[in-house]
Amino acid sequence: MPSWALPGRHNNIVMWYKAILETSLAFSRTHNPHNIEYLWYPLWDQTLSDLVADVPNLIVAQQFPIWIVPEDDNKDKEENEEENENKEENENKEEEEEEEEEGDIDVGMDNISLALTTLEKDVHGVFVDFAILNLTAVAQPLQKYCYRGWKITVASIGLLIEVKRFPPGRSLTDEEQKSNISNKLVSAKSDLVEQAAFLFLQDANLNSVLAIAATGPYWSGATIHCGDINWTMHQLSAKDPSYLPPGPQHKDSALKWNNVLCIDVIRKTLSSFSVLSVLKVT
Repeated sequence: MPSWALPGRHNNIVMWYKAILETSLAFSRTHNPHNIEYLWYPLWDQTLSDLVADVPNLIVAQQFPIWIVPEDDNKDKEENEEENENKEENENKEEEEEEEEEGDIDVGMDNISLALTTLEKDVHGVFVDFAILNLTAVAQPLQKYCYRGWKITVASIGLLIEVKRFPPGRSLTDEEQKSNISNKLVSAKSDLVEQAAFLFLQDANLNSVLAIAATGPYWSGATIHCGDINWTMHQLSAKDPSYLPPGPQHKDSALKWNNVLCIDVIRKTLSSFSVLSVLKVT
């Protein structure tokens, strides 16, 4: 076992074997004959989870939604939220009365809220392949059992990950394969810029976010600052009829992406340490 490992794989040979099997699954001609992106998700999900395994308030979320609501819809949204809050309060009172009568609480399907996987009408947004969330919670000892004694007050995004399928090319030369990998990463990076723009528009207090562009097991990372992508944010905001540009808009700045690396050697780079340290304070 190497001298340094991701926290979730430290002294845990099982997790190392899982990563090997997940890589083999994604490369398999039998089980991934069409070379789809989704078969790379298990490897990335585990790797990211292993990265934050020793930090309890950092979690990995798949297909995480980021969206913005046009200004004209905000009033309607506030009214709906107020109605929903009143309705929820009434429902909570009824549930508490029922629970007092029944005694023990049975947690079943009726207690689970199923969220829609599509965005509402007039809402502009994207779904991120993976996001690492930094959660802040407060103790709620008297709350319902579903909170497990803690209520989430903040869920901020510290890292965005966009995964593309690995470009086929078993008969290609090394240079040709490198070119294909580079092209896939360019596409992933473009998607990440848009995702970050939605994130900055959603949260005006956020100044930067980490990003990883991936194709199969290869990846490249960067820190995206709000000021780097003003043009993209302007383009997204322009879809809102009430939007007024604050002034002249300039093209996005070039981002500083690190050299392309294989996921197998993430432990050999200082970037894995810096990613973790930044996420802890996001």
